[in-house]
Amino acid sequence: MLRHRVDGSMTWRLLATNNRDLGRAPVSYADPEACRAAVLWLQRNVTGLRIVIVRAGPSSWSWRIMAGETVVAVSSRDYQRRIQADQAATIALDLIPAAELVDLDPRR
Repeated sequence: MLRHRVDGSMTWRLLATNNRDLGRAPVSYADPEACRAAVLWLQRNVTGLRIVIVRAGPSSWSWRIMAGETVVAVSSRDYQRRIQADQAATIALDLIPAAELVDLDPRR
């Protein structure tokens, strides 16, 4: 998982080994500690999370990962087929527990 700056706040993205963006935080966090805490919470509680597939448009789909009624992760892109969105969400959920948390050096 990678944390990066968005308009002065912090957020995270889940990246594949080829650096493809798979998923991201549904919100921005006020500081690095809050962002890190959210990621660590996800990793510790992944077994209690569920996938929800949603319509993103008339012919596209996206996914959300939910903890109860709270969205804790969202897809980074839309998919043409529902099954593609479901497969991508499953992959993201499977990768969360072992994802490495990497701090982005703001000087780069």
